[in-house]
Amino acid sequence: MARSADTVTLAEGMKATTFVLLFALTHASLILLYPFSLRRLFCVAAIYAAGTMFMLYLLFHPRNQWLVANRSSVDCHGRPCVAFTFDDGPSPADTPRLLDILRDKKVTATFFVIGERAERYPEVVRRTCAEGHLVANHTWSHPSLFCFLTPARLQDEIERGEEGVERICGYRPRYFRSPVGLRHPLLGPYLREAGLEYISWRIRTWDTLGLQGEVLTRRILDKVAPGDIIMLHDRLRGGAGVMLDALPRIIDQLRSRGFEFVPVGTVPVLERKAAPQTK
Repeated sequence: MARSADTVTLAEGMKATTFVLLFALTHASLILLYPFSLRRLFCVAAIYAAGTMFMLYLLFHPRNQWLVANRSSVDCHGRPCVAFTFDDGPSPADTPRLLDILRDKKVTATFFVIGERAERYPEVVRRTCAEGHLVANHTWSHPSLFCFLTPARLQDEIERGEEGVERICGYRPRYFRSPVGLRHPLLGPYLREAGLEYISWRIRTWDTLGLQGEVLTRRILDKVAPGDIIMLHDRLRGGAGVMLDALPRIIDQLRSRGFEFVPVGTVPVLERKAAPQTK
């Protein structure tokens, strides 16, 4: 077991080092512009573009496994199921409405909450836990430049996100999703140290773009397949009203096709019942 852990640590270290070297070599290629010529310009542009595109793939693609192992589906042992996940909350206005819908439709979901917002609205998160949903870690402050965080800041975002949920729900989250699904060269080893599994998605609804309800509905119903993890948001800049209006119909349509609704992992029932009453 120790040898296996050492092997994983070595592999993660090599991948992080390779990414840093790729970053350095891509930018170092600009030196080849001297002495300048059109031929050199085209060669350097090609090298720089290729290196940059590959780095963007490693940092942004939701299901690539290079910088961090991740899961984008759920296994219901042969039964058709999907997992709704809701990011960026809690919202004091929209999350309770969402919880009402899920309760009425008897759907269990996963909420990736931002730690500092959870502490600002603990009663909303406490209700989420109490109604049987899975609450997971979406960092402490949702930094937009997540992939450029210093090692200390990265570790702090993960750990404070864990502690925020634990203070409210009574358990430390086991699942993590970074802002916008961004990667970081050191994310893999830090998540393993914290005992967290990275959860990605199969269907990104783009509800952050302010889509009309029919478009949002079709994005899910036209693409969904058994085991899919679906990413939505219960907090949006303009409000999550469109999603909330469309969700009951989406649930009904999926249920009519035989789908069950599950969280992305096990909800810690015993710990949830013992959740402290934080203020």
